[in-house]
Amino acid sequence: MRDDVSAEQVIGDAEFVWHQRFHLTDRIVTPGANDIEWLLYRIELPQSLAGKSVLDVGTTNGGAAFTAERRGAAHVVAVDIYDPDIYGFDTLCSALDSRAEFVKGSVYELPRLVDGPFDEVLFLGVLYHLRHPLLALDSLRQLTRGNLYVETAVSGSVDDEPRARFYRRGELHDDPSNWFAPTVSCLVDWVESSGFVVDRVDEWPEGRPERAYVAAHLAEGPPEWERFSYEVPLSVSPAPRG
Repeated sequence: MRDDVSAEQVIGDAEFVWHQRFHLTDRIVTPGANDIEWLLYRIELPQSLAGKSVLDVGTTNGGAAFTAERRGAAHVVAVDIYDPDIYGFDTLCSALDSRAEFVKGSVYELPRLVDGPFDEVLFLGVLYHLRHPLLALDSLRQLTRGNLYVETAVSGSVDDEPRARFYRRGELHDDPSNWFAPTVSCLVDWVESSGFVVDRVDEWPEGRPERAYVAAHLAEGPPEWERFSYEVPLSVSPAPRG
């Protein structure tokens, strides 16, 4: 972004949905409700990503992708199920002179859509919107070379038993796109079962957490679940469109 005036003009002219709040310049901040910069601070994404490759799944306005690029990432791929104009990714990418690549697709089909693996994989605010969370984690494992960050709605703390609550018709925040909220202990089990080693766990607000994240790195060898299950690894075929 060239200057504050240009940033204010981008915001003023925008006809797309502002989902995320982040800096376009040192002074000008986008009007979205979701403070993506605070979330990146909370998950402890490194301040320097020099030379790294980053995958941002569920990018919406691209706040995390553009932040990763500002931190020195050499290759950034931003993914969403919606066209880039819905959240203005294309507009913001041009305004910021960004080289981030946009890919439209679901997390389930990503191994066929992008060239991985990636050093840092961001999966923020997506998991609880999925009907098949473990299949999503299996897909992300194929795309992770280094670290995975998963942030999601939760239904209990790390001290609760590992379980997940299912929301059939939008009982979670009156949003029918919300399907599952695991306890934090369940989230840890899901991630580690899928072939990662969890390094950090955090939950908030304290006492009765509603959100949590795990940071994990790739485990050696095949995913743990393959040692116990008779299932073969699954993948999703693209659904007919139109």
